[in-house]
Amino acid sequence: MPGSIRRWTGHRVSCALFSPRLKRELQGYSAADTIARYFDEAPTDDVLARAQYVDLKTWLPGDILTKVDRTAMAASLESRVPMLDHDFADWALGLPAEMKLRDGEGKFLLKKALEPLVPNDILYRPKQGFSIPLGKWMAGSMGVEFERDLGTPGGLADSGLFNMATVKRWLAQHRSGLNDHGRILWQLWMFQHFLLQVHASTPDIASALEPAQ
Repeated sequence: MPGSIRRWTGHRVSCALFSPRLKRELQGYSAADTIARYFDEAPTDDVLARAQYVDLKTWLPGDILTKVDRTAMAASLESRVPMLDHDFADWALGLPAEMKLRDGEGKFLLKKALEPLVPNDILYRPKQGFSIPLGKWMAGSMGVEFERDLGTPGGLADSGLFNMATVKRWLAQHRSGLNDHGRILWQLWMFQHFLLQVHASTPDIASALEPAQ
C-alpha cells in the first residue's frame, strides 16, 4: 500500500507523508523507477508503443483489470475484456502510431471503424472518466469518521509508517477547503482498515519492517 500511495503522490509529497523509518526501509525506492524501467525495456523505438507497453505491465494488471475483476466477482458476475484477446491485442500493438493517435484524436482507427455504428456526437465527445467524489466524501462525514479512527490502536498511528502530524494537517486542510487531499486521505483511510482487519496487532507490522539479520 505505501508503494501505491507513492504512485499517486510523487516524491515531494511522499517525503512529507512517510515516517523516517519507512523512508529508510524503502532505500530510495520510487514507483517512477518501475515506470522508467518498463519504458526502457519496451521492444520498440516508438514512444507511443512504449507508453502502451508500460500500461500493459503496470496499470492494466495492477489497477483497472483488478478493479473490474473484484467488482464483478463481488456481484457474482463473470466479466470479459474482449479487446484484450491476445490475437487482437498483438495486432493492435503492431499498428503504426498514426493509426492510434492522429491530430490529437486517440483511438483513431477504432473510432473510424465504429463511425457507421455509433453517432459522431457520442463517438467523438470529450472523454468522461468514472471518478468518484473522494474530495467531497472526505470533506464530509467520511473525513469525520477517518479523524475519529486515527487514534484506534493497531491503526496508522501505531504502524510507524507515516508522519501522523502530516496526516492530521492534511485532513484539517482538506476539511476546511484549503487544499484537496481527498485521494491521499482515502488511501490512508483504506490502509487504516487494512491494518485493523488483516494485521490486527502492531508487532506484525513492526516485525515485517525489520531488516533481515
